[in-house]
Amino acid sequence: MLAPAAQAQTEAAVLQQAEQLIQQKKYESAYRVLDKFDPKNARTAVLLKKEDVVLNYYLLSVNHEIFGLQDLKPTQRVEELRGKPGRYGSVRLPLRPLLDSLKRLRPTDYGLDLGLGHYYYAVQQCGCGRQGLSEDELLQRAEQYFTTAHAHQREDFESHFALGFISMRRKQMAEGAAELERSLALNPNYPNAHYNLAYAYSALGRPADALPHARRAGALYQNPEYKADAVSMTATLEKQLKGGAAPNLLGTREAEAAANAKDQAAYDALKAQVAAAVAAKAPNAKALTLQLFQLNPANDAVYSDLMDIYQEHEQPAAMAAFFQEQLPAAPQTPAVQGLLHFYVACLDMQLQRPAEAYPHFRQADMLLRKVSSPDNPAFAIIKKGLNESRPKK
Repeated sequence: MLAPAAQAQTEAAVLQQAEQLIQQKKYESAYRVLDKFDPKNARTAVLLKKEDVVLNYYLLSVNHEIFGLQDLKPTQRVEELRGKPGRYGSVRLPLRPLLDSLKRLRPTDYGLDLGLGHYYYAVQQCGCGRQGLSEDELLQRAEQYFTTAHAHQREDFESHFALGFISMRRKQMAEGAAELERSLALNPNYPNAHYNLAYAYSALGRPADALPHARRAGALYQNPEYKADAVSMTATLEKQLKGGAAPNLLGTREAEAAANAKDQAAYDALKAQVAAAVAAKAPNAKALTLQLFQLNPANDAVYSDLMDIYQEHEQPAAMAAFFQEQLPAAPQTPAVQGLLHFYVACLDMQLQRPAEAYPHFRQADMLLRKVSSPDNPAFAIIKKGLNESRPKK
């Protein structure tokens, strides 16, 4: 057994090594170093570093529990490669239960509150793995955890940026600006904070305060589209300070956001009805589930949302039966049928029914390969499932 001091030094060395690998864009290697040191996710600092890697640098995500990571070349950028075909290392990190479990064991470890805040904010931003929660509920949880963490001197530039975003979303621009100023005090080179702060100050009628942040965002952004937005904002603010019209930033941003708001609101409302019905085991739960499923049966996010709801209320057998029933009735396309077989197989394994799972894994593998990249992390799950469910000879 190592003495406590030696253990602490070892942990510090591992964290430092992981950070060096992150700086070199060796994201998969960084995660592997951390996971080798703490495979059971028992150490807060190491788990939070793993969270940093998977949430900020994933290239593929399945329900924000399974992540595809890769060591990049110096010239490559995550935002350019995310969601595209490639060779990825697949890792599973169910952050919500892991962080919740450690928090129950260590109620005064407020680093875990910081980690939970990052998790809920990330899920809201990506729109995946929502665990049956609406966008507002996700942001409320993120805000709750970040506020608790900050009250106990646990903070980082991303947590203050998230609180700034949440305030601005509520049109509380002054509060948002204060959080963004704190974010920049912790990391002066974070372009998103500069851009959003310029946006907030412009909305508050303070173009002179907004202009330097718009300029700085334009200088820092590497993404050409983001850089162009910042340059455009800079030009508009410069014209305003010379007597031109104030930029209609809020109207422009609201118009962009409104494009899908109506459809998303309808989806969220129906999803909330499904969640309530499943929780109450109401007679109309199955009918509501079918309505939600039929909105877009080729979209993995719909399956993830339904899985979140039924798993949260400990009804995996009902979920498996529902997906099984859709096989003959749903569109006979590789995407829809492949996803149905995949989720039936996964649920059968959860329900200790490997013999039933095996043919579904085989069908999922055959069908999804027709429509998905071979590096999709789902295929790693299928391979593992086939090995564990294959009939013994």
